[in-house]
Amino acid sequence: MIEARKISMMYPNGTEALKEVSFSVEKGEICSVIGPSGCGKSTLLFIFSGLLKPTEGKVFVNGKPVNSPRKDVSLILQDYGLFPWKNVRDNIAVGMKIQGFAENEIEKAVNSLIKKIGLIGFERSYPKQLSGGMRQRVAFARALALKPSIMLMDEPFSSLDALSRERMQDFLIQIWKETSTTIVLVTHNIEEAVLLGKKIVVLTERPGTVKEIVENEGAARIEYRYEEEYFERCREIRRLIGLKE
Repeated sequence: MIEARKISMMYPNGTEALKEVSFSVEKGEICSVIGPSGCGKSTLLFIFSGLLKPTEGKVFVNGKPVNSPRKDVSLILQDYGLFPWKNVRDNIAVGMKIQGFAENEIEKAVNSLIKKIGLIGFERSYPKQLSGGMRQRVAFARALALKPSIMLMDEPFSSLDALSRERMQDFLIQIWKETSTTIVLVTHNIEEAVLLGKKIVVLTERPGTVKEIVENEGAARIEYRYEEEYFERCREIRRLIGLKE
């Protein structure tokens, strides 16, 4: 579904963010990307989305090079990216309106998604009136409204408390099971990377390059966080990143 071939990125100020990053993500797979701060994880997502062009290398989606933003790719940022002057309903609908969907299609999709994310009664609420978890669900709904084949997520749960974070991880697993969307998730959290990623790409210090690709077939199940294999995989990722037990 996604293939990165020797992606390198040098910013105009001389910062080398990525160096010859290569890996692939299968259709319908959740891939976690983890590594030290500043190693180019977010840069990689922007390149995958087509919003940023690499200095060297290519990204392919379904065998075609990514040279510009794609309509079938949704990017969810860590600050949710919601418009503070739009309510829940309008925030969910904004992408569909930009792409020219008919009003009846938008109405039907938005009503369905509000029910799915459990925010019935909050349709007219604004982001500042919602909890962090609720805002994150609105961001998910806005992305899902466009029925993307790929969802790119940049630290989507980083600002949530531990309980809300776990609930949103479970919610993401539920969405993935229902839609089979291909997901690339950037995170600093080892436990999150292991719980969600059927493939875990570990990057080095900047400039980020692939240190290891860990297959993690037991992932993307809520019950996985209670299994011995999960704890062993967390220990493995911790060792790869260079953290002490």
